[in-house]
Amino acid sequence: MLEIHLDERGELAIENISALLKAFPQYAERATASALNSEGYRLKELIQAAIRRGGVDGEWDTLNPHTGVLSQVKAAIKKKPSYRLKNYKMVWKGEKGSKRRVKQYTQVKLSTRTQPLLRLAGAVRYKYDPDMQMVNIGFIRSGNISGSILRLARMHARGSKTPVTPDMRKMLFALGFPIKKTTTVLKTPARPVIEPVFEQEKDNIMGNIERKFIAAINRYLDL
Repeated sequence: MLEIHLDERGELAIENISALLKAFPQYAERATASALNSEGYRLKELIQAAIRRGGVDGEWDTLNPHTGVLSQVKAAIKKKPSYRLKNYKMVWKGEKGSKRRVKQYTQVKLSTRTQPLLRLAGAVRYKYDPDMQMVNIGFIRSGNISGSILRLARMHARGSKTPVTPDMRKMLFALGFPIKKTTTVLKTPARPVIEPVFEQEKDNIMGNIERKFIAAINRYLDL
């Protein structure tokens, strides 16, 4: 039976690779890569599916309806620091000759997006390291995955607390999302996905890799 190493960060490795190399010197390394790549891909797909489902068992809290709009405002401020959010526009009202400009408040904007982390599903990757005979599965930086995306994924996995500043309080009010004076912190609930998927699959991973390794050896022997 193969000895498989598995850790909570999303890394799989066959520990006794040296013994396997001795038994099948011409095939073991290739079969190891095949088995780990195949299982890495399977787990990546499961993690992505869990994100789209809202957690392994759909247990994540849905997004606050203001979240999407708030994200858009933050992006606008980042792009243009002088940007100021207003929840009204100035209009003329009154009879001819006595018109005056007054504030006309706009309708509260709500986001239709309810599932958290959907944009992060595409950031899940698997990467095989031929030198270490190990595959890493999770949020891995690559050409089109930025460091900010990875930081966002880690932040959501552990949850976070955001202090409410006076400017933020004003912005939330302008969005139609007034908060109590006693609210000084906004909490983002933890939404872990990688560890729960590995925990759910831990009884399947070892057997899958062993079967895939043996199947690969048999394929190569039949060539």
